Amino acid sequence: MAEYLPGTTGERITELREGAGLTIEELAMKIGINATTLGRMEKGQTQKIGDDVLTALAREFHVSTDFLLGLTSIPDRKNYDIAELGLSAQAARNLYTRKVNADVVNLLLEHPRFATLTAMIEYYLDDTFAAGAAVQNQYLSIMNSILLGIGQNDSEQSEAARDAAHAVSLAKVPVRQTELTKIQNTFMAIVREMKQAAGSNLEPAKAATKEIINKVMSELTKGQDALSPSVTPEQITDAILHTVDNAELDPEKLEEFRDGVAALFKNLPMANDTHEQ
Repeated sequence: MAEYLPGTTGERITELREGAGLTIEELAMKIGINATTLGRMEKGQTQKIGDDVLTALAREFHVSTDFLLGLTSIPDRKNYDIAELGLSAQAARNLYTRKVNADVVNLLLEHPRFATLTAMIEYYLDDTFAAGAAVQNQYLSIMNSILLGIGQNDSEQSEAARDAAHAVSLAKVPVRQTELTKIQNTFMAIVREMKQAAGSNLEPAKAATKEIINKVMSELTKGQDALSPSVTPEQITDAILHTVDNAELDPEKLEEFRDGVAALFKNLPMANDTHEQ
């Protein structure tokens, strides 16, 4: 994120204009004001710049009005109108209410291949490529019919004509399936790359789980023979439940859960049973 030296509004406008390679006349035309007025702004000869002019300048150079006013040295805008972003009211509402995970949306938007993916989806939705594929398939169908006709009229060439007709038929492509497959593959590749960048928390979780299990078993088998401890399914279940915050759980549901887990452990083959067989 670029950071500029402190400056007045006029200095900021001049710097941005020159950086964009625009003359005063060209910029004035773009934002809809007189070139003389813009020139006075750059020289600091105007007492106040209207909000509409500031907004037009901010949009032209993709900076914040705070940056133009000298209130911040960082030009990047943080606040945008929904219309500027091209979002529908429902899309914005989903982001605002967190119905859609904004962090995931950010990762997608920042991914270098996401723009390509959206273009692929756009073409898929408006049948840009499907129309071409349909025309190609129609052309191949005509060729297929011609080749089959040759085979019927010329017995010497019938086998070669049938083989050629078969090859032409195989060249046909599903009108939309090819595009859809490309979209799916690209999206999954993006998600995998996002996951690789984010890393994995599985190993710490496994280590924490192993530590909890060791503590539970240590408590359950305290004072018993280390080589052949005796632990009931109910004891194991209660020990597991003690590691969970169940203060807000419904007692009846909790009891059902306890019975279910205990039944699960009862159905597992026990080490002692294996030794006895």
